[in-house]
Amino acid sequence: MHYQPSRVPLRDGRSCVIRQATSEDAAALYALDRAIVRARQGIVKHEDELPPDAATFAAGRESAGLHKTDGTAFPLLVEAEDGGVLGEASVLRIGYRMLRHVGVLGIGVHPAAQGLGVGRLLMQHLLQWVRSHRDADGQRVLRVELYVRADNPRAIALYRSLGFEHEGTRRAFLRADDGALVDDLLMGLLLT
Repeated sequence: MHYQPSRVPLRDGRSCVIRQATSEDAAALYALDRAIVRARQGIVKHEDELPPDAATFAAGRESAGLHKTDGTAFPLLVEAEDGGVLGEASVLRIGYRMLRHVGVLGIGVHPAAQGLGVGRLLMQHLLQWVRSHRDADGQRVLRVELYVRADNPRAIALYRSLGFEHEGTRRAFLRADDGALVDDLLMGLLLT
């Protein structure tokens, strides 16, 4: 399973490349994760909860299965002309046979790239890739789900515009930096 890289324009006129993330991208993805956590927007972890280094971060991605090329994982990233990573997104399928048709989506956009269309590009290309994939036995992803903080209206609007529907709420699921309790929303998209 391979994703064909695409050169696409950003809203500011620059171009970027959307391509499959590989294990060689671990250091850049680690730096992206740190930048997102430091910005404190739409994230659920603190900086001291990040892995201590890129190697540990890479090991965590590998143990989650994000390195697999058998249709278990669909990891994409957006790379700027200078080689910096502007964002990443992935769909990771649930391993149990009865749930193999379900993929869980995660996405992160660098704070400096917010508002440039990176998230939308990632989502559109990722969903297209997932829709076109077939396992050797003909099986495929039929449902994609994600979780989003209820206090992240920009992300919620993006997901809704791509067909995701609000399916449930985990009330008072996380505690924000100011101590306020925030709901977490489950959103789903059926690909049938």
